[in-house]
Amino acid sequence: MHELHITIEGIAQGGDGVGRSDGMVVFARGGLPGEEVRVRLTERKSSYARGEVVEVITASPDRVQPVLATSNHAPWQHIAYEAQVRFKETILREQLAKLAGVDRAPLRPMLVAPHPWGYRNAATLHCDGSACGYYASGSRTVIDLPHDPLLLPALNEALVGLRKVVAESDAVIGSRLRLVREVSLRTSGAFGYSLGTLHPAPGADPAALQRLAHAWFDEVASLAGVCLDDAEFHRTHKAIVGVASLHDTLDEIVFSLSPTSFFQVNLPQAEQMLALVKQALEPAPGQHLLDLYSGVGTFALPLAAAGAKVTAIEDHWDAVTDGERSAALNGIGGVNFLRASVERALVRMEERFDGVVLDPPRRGCHPSVLTELIRLAPPCIVYISCHPGILGRDLMPLLRAGYQIQLLQPIDLFPQTPHIETLVVLQQAALPDPQ
Repeated sequence: MHELHITIEGIAQGGDGVGRSDGMVVFARGGLPGEEVRVRLTERKSSYARGEVVEVITASPDRVQPVLATSNHAPWQHIAYEAQVRFKETILREQLAKLAGVDRAPLRPMLVAPHPWGYRNAATLHCDGSACGYYASGSRTVIDLPHDPLLLPALNEALVGLRKVVAESDAVIGSRLRLVREVSLRTSGAFGYSLGTLHPAPGADPAALQRLAHAWFDEVASLAGVCLDDAEFHRTHKAIVGVASLHDTLDEIVFSLSPTSFFQVNLPQAEQMLALVKQALEPAPGQHLLDLYSGVGTFALPLAAAGAKVTAIEDHWDAVTDGERSAALNGIGGVNFLRASVERALVRMEERFDGVVLDPPRRGCHPSVLTELIRLAPPCIVYISCHPGILGRDLMPLLRAGYQIQLLQPIDLFPQTPHIETLVVLQQAALPDPQ
């Protein structure tokens, strides 16, 4: 494959270094601004090319020794943490200026993570034979990872136990990890125990899966349950042994979580994000708030606990069940969960809302969601985004409709990766006083 010798001039959304060769833009995975590098191309188009850095000729002072020799799930581990924060702020600023025309927004400094390593409370690892880890870049090859420094200690403990069971007795599981295509892990930062979920490989022997689950459960004291994710149980997860749900806390509220329900993976940073949501919306009795893509009620439950009435819309079956269960567990009666797609539910709504929390998936909002929000005209919208480019796209119609950005706060939920979480507070422009 062709190689180029270039100087990295900047960094792109997604984390690649950006340079030029004969007028062509080159995206170089692993390159940092200011570096002179040799890049092996993996893709070439008429106006741009992509590749991977295979040699750093002149290194940036921001480059550090990676913790892991090979890792696709921590692609920024070669960058000093202070520089990661700086790059993310630059990417966010550039994307909002380019896609939303926002070049003078009140961008606050990044809320940095107190723990740049060992922060994740959940993970899904791929399995192939005795290997268990993450895919190599651009392939389906599993890179075995005996220890993941991004995970909380309890999850690494569960992984060590699984590996020990596999290594000590093939008879326990029959065909080693080929029984399983993926293993999902979730731990409770508040209570210290974990759940494991086995995602079976095609044609896996059910009896062998049972033996594996019981052996793993017996090996790891902090493992409270092992569940099975199977198409037969598409709306719930069957506990092979132990329990099938986990409890964790956020803002002093106890959440009951199913294995696949989304919950923030970096709880210290989620606490900061929730504090900003509450500060913007000022929940109080008499208010009616709307939480879109509400998940398990991460925002809806604390807002309702503060006295507001909250309508929460979510289409993931287990997440709604978890939210309702958590509301009952905490004695919170002011939240109404609607199990529906946001697109369908908003069209039917005529209520007046005092504020909206908008936390869509990575793909952002369907255009109809923004159209309906503009029709409902809540005075305050708090938009939480994990993709600056999508955020810029979605902000455009809201800004054109008269909303103004009051707060633009990046929050580093995912150190060692280029992922950027941003909280935006939008308020309706004040109407001029009648003369």
